[in-house]
Amino acid sequence: MELRGGRVALFAVGLLAVVSPVVTIGEEVPRRLVCHYTTWSQGRAGDASYRIEDVPGDLCTHVVYNFIGIDEDTYELQPLQREIDIIQNGFSRFGNLKKKFPHLRTSIAVGGWAHGGAKFSRMAARRARRQKFIHSVVNFLEQYEIDGLELVWLYPGNPERGGDVNDKDNFIYLVEELARAFRKVAKNWEVTIQVPADKSRIPVGYEVDALCDAADYVNIIGYDMRGWWNNFADVHSPMEDRPHDTGSFRGINVQDGVQQWLSKGCRPNKIVLGVPMLGRTYILASAQQNSIGSPTTGPGPAGRYTHEAGYLSFFEICLKFKAPRSNWRQLWDDVGLCPYAYQGREWIGYENEQSLEKKVEFVKQKQLAGVYAFSLDLDDYRGDCGGETYPLTRELYKYISETKEEDDITSAFNRPIHDRK
Repeated sequence: MELRGGRVALFAVGLLAVVSPVVTIGEEVPRRLVCHYTTWSQGRAGDASYRIEDVPGDLCTHVVYNFIGIDEDTYELQPLQREIDIIQNGFSRFGNLKKKFPHLRTSIAVGGWAHGGAKFSRMAARRARRQKFIHSVVNFLEQYEIDGLELVWLYPGNPERGGDVNDKDNFIYLVEELARAFRKVAKNWEVTIQVPADKSRIPVGYEVDALCDAADYVNIIGYDMRGWWNNFADVHSPMEDRPHDTGSFRGINVQDGVQQWLSKGCRPNKIVLGVPMLGRTYILASAQQNSIGSPTTGPGPAGRYTHEAGYLSFFEICLKFKAPRSNWRQLWDDVGLCPYAYQGREWIGYENEQSLEKKVEFVKQKQLAGVYAFSLDLDDYRGDCGGETYPLTRELYKYISETKEEDDITSAFNRPIHDRK
């Protein structure tokens, strides 16, 4: 795929690689492109196996290792995939990425959807337990020379996810105590929290202003806002409300999701917008009803490599479009600013270069800190579809690394993250 604005983008990318992993534009904070690595992607067969060494550190300013867990008895960090994490030296290999890419900042993500919220809730409920957890985090980051922690607690205060009514306050205590411990170590480590765009989850689990004051960065999940579980076809990362977004779906979109965090006191220079490199898939109730909002009967078939019904990587989607005798019709949501496609009764809502460009324009307009992309292994990382590897990641990096004027580029080295508070 050809990058638009090639000379300007290549100049910015090249200069950025020499100067620093991030650049400062005018009065804005350094822009970030946070890439996510997932351990389970290594388990794919053959050439589809995605390993730590495949991470394109030259296209990211930060990279996150997904996931590590919490031991329910000791409240300390616990490997979730011991074979990869420990036996195959996954943690050490991840830390060693900085030897190849000296500019790169690394973090470890604790939690995730499969991990649940109960272990977080129990650990955060008592100061002594939080201190055990924090002590294990400090030891871990020092041992593997990693630069920070991302808390992926999905979701505090939600009883269906093992939550408790006290989670909202305890989450603040946890983030504040982590930040203090990191400052004491004085290694410029970052505390990041991953939070929902879904307005219904905010009141029970998130004291927005206090969390944003305590955390270095707030990563807003700008995807999975729709899916086969809703029983109608839709893109899962719409930019704004469409006519069919009524009732509980009204306001569940990227723009409103970010705005609610801003309006509740979160500073834009702490917010990082999450964008997906995956699609959500459906089976239409009728092949003749195929527009957005059409009734569905369940998830689309599992992908050859991702093996999960209702879910496809971008590279699986684009390979579908390229397949012999493919009859996929590809369309565009003019309001949600996302692509979708259908063939027969199969329906997919996803992201492409055009939709990611729209999201980055929004990030720039709101002067947010940057973008995080989930996840590298879902991009067309082998270049099977368009010939160029990582087309989505490259699209994001092109816009994140651009500058208004050459003279505005300044080094971001040696700037303690906590000095921005």
